[in-house]
Amino acid sequence: MDFQAIVNDAPAPIKKEFIYRKHTKGSPIIHPHEQNDYLYILTTGTAEVYRQSYEGAMLSLYMYDSYSCFGEIEIFNEKMKTLGVIAKQNCETIAIHKTKVYEWMKIDFNFNVYIVKQLASKLTLSSDTTAKLSLLTVKDRILLSIHNHYKIGDLDHLTKQILSSEVCAPIRSLNRSISQCINEGLIH
Repeated sequence: MDFQAIVNDAPAPIKKEFIYRKHTKGSPIIHPHEQNDYLYILTTGTAEVYRQSYEGAMLSLYMYDSYSCFGEIEIFNEKMKTLGVIAKQNCETIAIHKTKVYEWMKIDFNFNVYIVKQLASKLTLSSDTTAKLSLLTVKDRILLSIHNHYKIGDLDHLTKQILSSEVCAPIRSLNRSISQCINEGLIH
């Protein structure tokens, strides 16, 4: 069963607690590090989960499309600090308080399975990303970071300070690797 059908078939007592919100392009849906007690279901538009470095650089972590959800990790781990979520297009969401999420999980096996699959998927993606990054050279991490900034459309704002923070390398190592990438024709 797809998630849209699960949401449309939500039990009436749960559905009456849905909080419908609209978000304009570029506006925050969740602010980073705020307390979050809600599951958000994105019903229209695209949203991006990001992490911000100490220098202010934004690193895209996930992109969500219609009928996907976010906020479930904080519902089950109260010590978890939220990541920022921003509307990449005009979006509409349904917010559901965690007490109603728990009730819904008790009532609806399909919803329960969907949430467990979401958690497993994010755990796997996070573990894979960490493993891949730990095996990459500074040069490879630079190329990956440049590619990620290109994909989200903010390559013009990428600085050496931001790149240094994202790839966890000092500026002089960064300079050597950038020079090597230029010499190999990978970037200009």
